[in-house]
Amino acid sequence: MSAGILSGTKVLVGEGDLKSLLREKGFGTEKGARQELSLIEALYLLESEKMEVVDGKKTLSFEELIEIGNKIEENFYSKYLVYSDLRNRGLLVRTGLKFGSDFRVYERGVTVKKGHSTQLVNVVPEEYTCSFPELARTIRLSQNVNKAMIYAVVDEEGDITYYQIDRVKL
Repeated sequence: MSAGILSGTKVLVGEGDLKSLLREKGFGTEKGARQELSLIEALYLLESEKMEVVDGKKTLSFEELIEIGNKIEENFYSKYLVYSDLRNRGLLVRTGLKFGSDFRVYERGVTVKKGHSTQLVNVVPEEYTCSFPELARTIRLSQNVNKAMIYAVVDEEGDITYYQIDRVKL
């Protein structure tokens, strides 16, 4: 099985066949001769046995990669659960950072180069609270970029409930 190399907050893949497969399936970003994956993408590929992740000394387990992710990013495991669920539904999932959300989601069959994402997803725990102005800001932003705003609520058991939030004009 091919391996990616953990480098800070990214996993780098340089091998030809694996790199081509990752690019074809919408994983990571091409950086020169390498494909650069987020920790969430690498964790998904590790769990689905498409690749291994090494840190220079040893091959990392699923649990070890989760520990690393939890140290780097708040709510990491919940974000992974949502990412994995969306990917398993056949959707292309990319970072939503430039839109102020956790993920942007493309419909089935759409590629990053041949289409636009249709949804923004924020991952929140079930005890999450926010103000109406904060909620209005996220909805307004999503509508300004022609995307639906989805909140993925993850409970303590790891179950996910998706809520689409929209503004109604009367």
